Amino acid sequence: MNDKNRNLLLAADNLAKTVNALAVISFLPKEDDIVIDTPTVHVVDIQPEILRDHSMLALVDYCSNQIVDAVLQYKILTKADCGTVVAAFPYALLIYDVGSQENSFSVGDYAHIVEPEALHAVLMLALELAHDGREGRSVGTAFIVGDIDELKRWSHQGVLNPYEGHPKEVRDIKIRENWESVKEFAQLDGVFIIDKEGIIAASGRYLDADSRDANLQSGLGGRHLATAAITKVVHAVGIVVSESGGVIRVFVGGKSVAQIRTDVRLVL
Repeated sequence: MNDKNRNLLLAADNLAKTVNALAVISFLPKEDDIVIDTPTVHVVDIQPEILRDHSMLALVDYCSNQIVDAVLQYKILTKADCGTVVAAFPYALLIYDVGSQENSFSVGDYAHIVEPEALHAVLMLALELAHDGREGRSVGTAFIVGDIDELKRWSHQGVLNPYEGHPKEVRDIKIRENWESVKEFAQLDGVFIIDKEGIIAASGRYLDADSRDANLQSGLGGRHLATAAITKVVHAVGIVVSESGGVIRVFVGGKSVAQIRTDVRLVL
């Protein structure tokens, strides 16, 4: 690590101690030759130094956008809903409030629809799919979590259900060992439907809710429209992983309540 980046990281550590921050989110190159006291999260897959010759306004705008996306992932990875973090960029240090309006999405907000542990597991799995795909290929899919009887009523099976007849312990999305099968079946057409405790009822499911009234931004495909529509008529949370771009969108009540850009990738 060069002297400038070393000094920036040490300054971020001191600032974090001063404001009692939860962590330092570092956009600097990761090196093993420096250790700081504050827990550190490294952002990979982006290159903020490419903007070093831009105006201060452009730098501030870039930093603001990147930290919003990074903190939203940080909240999912750590289950933190309040507190501050210090972001270390090659040209700036920022103090950011984890509970700010830009990151208002919280798993606990939807505890009346789905158990927080189950929703957290689905979001973690969605992040892995968005980042890694399956065997080097991008994968798009959707998870609909909520009132399983209503979800079955508003959907139908498009292919043979690979989860039919299997015990709960191999269908529980909260158990990480079950994620490999989910990643494999994510390549099927259709979506996953999951009960509010996190037990997968089916994959390869087609949604039957009328999507004509779904009011979404242009450019989103049929999976997003169908997910928005089903969450409008069923007590459920929908999580869509986009095959193009790897963006994760969360739908509740027919609306997108969170958008997670996964070109920002955090390593704890």
